[in-house]
Amino acid sequence: MALRLRRPPFSYRPGSSAFHRFPAGLKLLGLLVLSSFVFASPYGLIFSILLLIIACIVARIPLGGLLRGAKPLIMLALVIVLARTIGTGYADTIISVEGFREGLIAALRILVVFTAASFLFAVTTMRELRLSLATMENRIKNIFSARRRKRNGDQGIAFFSLGISLMLGFIPRFFEVWETADLACQARSCKRGLRRLFILVPLVTERMMEAAAETVLALEARGLGQENE
Repeated sequence: MALRLRRPPFSYRPGSSAFHRFPAGLKLLGLLVLSSFVFASPYGLIFSILLLIIACIVARIPLGGLLRGAKPLIMLALVIVLARTIGTGYADTIISVEGFREGLIAALRILVVFTAASFLFAVTTMRELRLSLATMENRIKNIFSARRRKRNGDQGIAFFSLGISLMLGFIPRFFEVWETADLACQARSCKRGLRRLFILVPLVTERMMEAAAETVLALEARGLGQENE
């Protein structure tokens, strides 16, 4: 049976919805605000879940597809719920309804933030994010340091936004490399479990280190790795 590479988690999904056309920098800011709502109160959590459902409908992205790659988080969430439910700090009972409620809320918060981050990458390319952040950074520089930039001959390179976009760019890159390595293991009939994990982790780590080195060389080739004299 032929094996097909699945869509990696945190990968971009082409589309023409309003969320696809919205400025990337504001979408990143929206993610930060939404995350704040999630941890602010249970009402903020409910609001965030409803907003995510509406966003997925508008962008025509299956909500379940955004949870790809979240299996470790789901397991962690189940452990949190179990630990809170079978607690020793609630009255004299072994099973605590209050602990279950608190654990469920904590688990939902983790999964909602993961889903929101996955949605951001699903409707935003790294190029859009880089350009949007660079535009915002240059505007701030123009407001607060116009004279200094003119005196020092600054070419207006947005190093901060470059660093942020590179950092965020490695998230989908990691999942892409992991999916490729996992498919290669599956093609070689490597069974799932700890054995495959011990094979995948060194391979993916090595490939990500190579990708980081390639990125550094590319930046140096463009003169971005040199210190201003």
